Amino acid sequence: MQLLRHPEADEELEQAALWYEKAQPGLGLEFLDEFEATLRRILATPTRWRFYSGKNRKLNFDRFPYAIVYSIEADSLLIRAVMDLRRRPGYWRWRR
Repeated sequence: MQLLRHPEADEELEQAALWYEKAQPGLGLEFLDEFEATLRRILATPTRWRFYSGKNRKLNFDRFPYAIVYSIEADSLLIRAVMDLRRRPGYWRWRR
């Protein structure tokens, strides 16, 4: 299965990691590690995680208040958002 990322999801990931790194040195790398662990869980069993909005699914990080929002598209998995759970819900829904 091919992994695709929406450009704004990449930007969200980078901004969150920078914010955590600025808050406490080393925390940004821990955030990125948590993202990778969450992504591995998704890739292992993509249809296991609950539907969130339409055909999109969501899996929350264990440690940080973030989630990966993704959809399964034929032979690929598209990450639509690295969603801050404290933000306005659904801000990412217009993304194609």
